[in-house]
Amino acid sequence: MKQITIGLVAHVDAGKTTTIESILYEAGAIRHFGRVDHQDAFLDYNEQERSRGITIYAKEARFTWHDAEVCLIDTPGHIDFSSEMERTLQVLDAAILIINGQDGVQSHTRTIWDCLQHYHIPTYVFVNKMDISYQTPAQLMADLQKECSENCIHWNQEDTWENCATINDEMLEAFVENGTIDEPSIRQAIRSRELFPVCFGSALKREGIRELIDLAVRYTEPPAAKETFGAKVFLVTEDEQGHPLTHIKMTGGTLKVKETIDEQKVDQIRLYHGTSYTAVEAVQAGMICALKGLKDTYPGQGLGSEPDSEAPVLQAYMSYQMMLPETVDPLQMMNVLEPIAREDPQLQIEYDERRHQISVRIMGEMQMQVLQKTIADQCGVTVGFQAGKVVLKETIAEPVYGVGHFEPLRHYAEVLLKIEPLPRGAGIKVDNRCPMEHLAYNWQSAIVRQLTERTQIGVLTGSALTDVKFTLLDGKANVKHTSGGDFRQATSRAVRQGLMKAQNILLEPYYQFTITVPNAVLSNVLYDLDQRGAQVDVAQSDSQMIITGTGPVRQLANYQMRLTAITKGQGTFTCTLAGYEESPDAEALIQAAEYDPESDRRHPTGSVFCTHGSSFSVPYDEVENYMHLQWDHSTSSGSYHAVRYTISEEEAKRVFSQVSGRNRSEKKIDRRPKKKIDLEAQPIRSQTVKPTCIVVDGYNQIFSWDSLRELARKDYDAARDRLIQVLVDYQAFHNYRMILVFDAYRVPGSQPHDQTLENTTIVYTRHGQTADSYIEKIVGDLQKEYNVIVASSDGLIQNSILAQGARRMSSRELEHQALRVSEQAKAYIK
Repeated sequence: MKQITIGLVAHVDAGKTTTIESILYEAGAIRHFGRVDHQDAFLDYNEQERSRGITIYAKEARFTWHDAEVCLIDTPGHIDFSSEMERTLQVLDAAILIINGQDGVQSHTRTIWDCLQHYHIPTYVFVNKMDISYQTPAQLMADLQKECSENCIHWNQEDTWENCATINDEMLEAFVENGTIDEPSIRQAIRSRELFPVCFGSALKREGIRELIDLAVRYTEPPAAKETFGAKVFLVTEDEQGHPLTHIKMTGGTLKVKETIDEQKVDQIRLYHGTSYTAVEAVQAGMICALKGLKDTYPGQGLGSEPDSEAPVLQAYMSYQMMLPETVDPLQMMNVLEPIAREDPQLQIEYDERRHQISVRIMGEMQMQVLQKTIADQCGVTVGFQAGKVVLKETIAEPVYGVGHFEPLRHYAEVLLKIEPLPRGAGIKVDNRCPMEHLAYNWQSAIVRQLTERTQIGVLTGSALTDVKFTLLDGKANVKHTSGGDFRQATSRAVRQGLMKAQNILLEPYYQFTITVPNAVLSNVLYDLDQRGAQVDVAQSDSQMIITGTGPVRQLANYQMRLTAITKGQGTFTCTLAGYEESPDAEALIQAAEYDPESDRRHPTGSVFCTHGSSFSVPYDEVENYMHLQWDHSTSSGSYHAVRYTISEEEAKRVFSQVSGRNRSEKKIDRRPKKKIDLEAQPIRSQTVKPTCIVVDGYNQIFSWDSLRELARKDYDAARDRLIQVLVDYQAFHNYRMILVFDAYRVPGSQPHDQTLENTTIVYTRHGQTADSYIEKIVGDLQKEYNVIVASSDGLIQNSILAQGARRMSSRELEHQALRVSEQAKAYIK
């Protein structure tokens, strides 16, 4: 019986979870047909998944269909959790892409399709919700063939074989001779992603589901298994007792209980079906299982003969600083966050030792809320986040050589690298041209691991390096003094030394977007996009204008709000991450980062040499004068030769006598138990009553108040003046101090200035400063004198002020209170 693994992928709200319920119900794997809206779906058993109505974590179910045992993997559909979906793709034999029959192909659908293409996953398409769709199958097929592939074929139709015959010559020849096409040819075409069968139906009514299962099981062919043991880790979870579970796909050989993997014993092998599992004694190639007993595994890791996965395509492009209560130490919180990061490496939790701050890379606000809830459940601490900043990256423009030397007393390593630029999106590539007679294989492997497994840091802003190729040209070790970490140090210094000499380029993330607007406001929108550095194309569809293009995430974040103001609510904005491109504002971003590469002690640019038993540091621009390896980089081949050197017998005896003939001193292992983390809140202390200060996010109110939204579409300035008047009256009635902040972030040439009316201060921020960042900055200072209330419906700013101890007030609540005061004032005057 063949073993196949099929994953379901989809844009959010396409009906993926309902489709899985239908498949499992029709296959007899479950007895009750659950629904998302009833919060009883079989695989959405996590509390947050049921409350939010979305899939967050990948999960497994199993069923038997004809001659196959199928492992079905549910993946998240929300864009914030697309990294979880991407990790799962690497263990699939085939994927079923769910399309919403009401909407057709959407922006995130195209992102998923690109991922399926990148990992070369055979794909079937199921168009769902046809019972309520206003579009015909012919219209939806045209959309699929335009947006995904011309080889999307409507299956089980009269013209199916005729359409398949156009895919390649072999299928055309078979169709001409027989009027049909044999199964092996269909399987091969699907496996090579030349053919994408499409089915239509309704998962809720279980229409077309059995046909979909028949199609996927019949034509999915698992890859040939390796003879030796190999496995790919795609998920790390915990069991009921908190012990780690490593979820793997077996790619070769067999694995039995009590066998060892990397010197770790497998205590138990589990086959999961939802929340239940069956313990088995052995698994073979092609099977999905969970291993108990392994520690420190991570998604994407290769076990046995299987190599580690390549770098993921989808990565977070926004970084958020975590705001902790004053009673919580950041280092203690890192102990809570590290296990979370092991389960989801794309969170990329980082700790800034200099500022004692934690930052997290997150895909979006939904993922942030899930992380907050997870932290609160694990340790009872409520954390907040400051407004996000885009994650920058760096690369180089021309090839350069880098050298690194690490030789403190009793250590020795020397590395020579060539660093070359690669096309955008290529990531990091490593080549090894070091002769084996110059450097032993184990030291070469240490250098390659340092280049592939560790993030290399650029010298412009301290951001991650990307789109470069490292070539190891040569290295040098010492028989007596070289130890494991020496080449990590030398390699890192070689990279940094080369970058300091290179022409460096700053990269920032770009959106690929689609905007639909009425013809009357087209010129206004195009002008606004031009001011934000976007490149666009314009097409007309009926009475609407469709603008497609790319632009910096930094300038287009939350652009829907701006578009609503320009188009009076008639414009729509959808986007996906297009990748990284050279930043047009590199100089300003570099200046704002205030990064000094030569002061970065964690990533030094110079090298360490030793003479007469004493080590000394050499700056990057002088290292080449001291290197023991010499090379001629005037030639394209980069020729080089080693320099021989000797020391006197007396000097050698003196050094060995100091170290007692050992390469390094022995240290006792501290086996004392680690101190437990105590994150309990401190006792509440009585405080004197402080006056109240309300800080108001001005433009957030205008877009949130029903009484101002319509006015803003006609006259923006009038809406702002109306808000100021209402809030001045509100302040006078309560005698609070009020600070009203308006965002001048995108007004070129604007200067910060304040205006005072009674006890109300009206602040206009400078160009390049958001109201969010201004409010976050002043709340901490105001807390010393006032009970601070921040009025805003922005989720990020609310998280930040809550973490600082301030109170929040929603925009609707402020509107209700302020308008009530205004009505009372009018009645009093009459």
